[in-house]
Amino acid sequence: MSSSRLLLILVLLLVVIVGGVAVAAAAGVRALAPLRLPFDYSWNILVEEADGMAECAECHETAEFHTCTTCHDDHGAIELEDLPFYALIAFTGDVPQPGFVRVNDVLPYRDQPHTYVPLLDFLAEQGVTGFESVTLASRDEGFVTIERSNLAASSLLMPYEDGIRFADENLHVSTWMKGITRIVVVGEERPLQIDGEATSMGRLLLGPTRSVTVEQTDVMLKSETDGQIREAKTASRVEGAPIEAVVADPAFEILFARDGSGQEHALTAQEARDAILYAGRDGVILVLPDRGRSQWIKNVVEIVSE
Repeated sequence: MSSSRLLLILVLLLVVIVGGVAVAAAAGVRALAPLRLPFDYSWNILVEEADGMAECAECHETAEFHTCTTCHDDHGAIELEDLPFYALIAFTGDVPQPGFVRVNDVLPYRDQPHTYVPLLDFLAEQGVTGFESVTLASRDEGFVTIERSNLAASSLLMPYEDGIRFADENLHVSTWMKGITRIVVVGEERPLQIDGEATSMGRLLLGPTRSVTVEQTDVMLKSETDGQIREAKTASRVEGAPIEAVVADPAFEILFARDGSGQEHALTAQEARDAILYAGRDGVILVLPDRGRSQWIKNVVEIVSE
């Protein structure tokens, strides 16, 4: 090959390279990104990705190819923006307002992904400041009890799927609960007297406990479509400390319950059968499963068995 012909080829090659660089520069730095891929990723990864992209190209227009919108819109993905979860956590024991709190009220993590709330801050927001311990129970029936002295700013409630988990880098990993469904607080005070012993509802809820069915009712509805009457039963379940497990003599004949107003209620052993002590908005409640809610004894401060 003559030197003049070789020089012409080199000049043309140089023009192509310079032209390509100029076009890429005009298009922006992003246009150069594909040229870096062989240096940033292994050949196997690039081949696998190319195969996946080739399969997608069979259905999708290449102009819209392999974007987040393509996958989300065409493959049934959903967005949960502004959609609250109704999942509930039982919050009970020695707390100002026993009951339930919604997961979204504890951690509105749909608006703040990857966030957390210190457990002590959550308790303070619920009106709990001084306490001895807190027990966390999970949906798989595991639980952990931690004394106040072992909790700190590192004790965190964090998002977990459709619920909440607990973690603390200063506690053993076995205490890191997932899917919390129940929080029981044991307070510093013992305002409840049972056969001369001072205790509190939080302490009683650490066990043993029992769930009872209350206010079971038959309901029916006549269908406007076929005229048939269909029936069902509705009821509630409440959990508390069984009376026979907390009094001095489980074989008592008479049970006296005194409420916060000083009124004393006397119950026979038959009337108090299956009764439990329950933490409610009306203080400690003596739940009588065979009676309606209006006949339960509220704001109990003392129990005496004879």
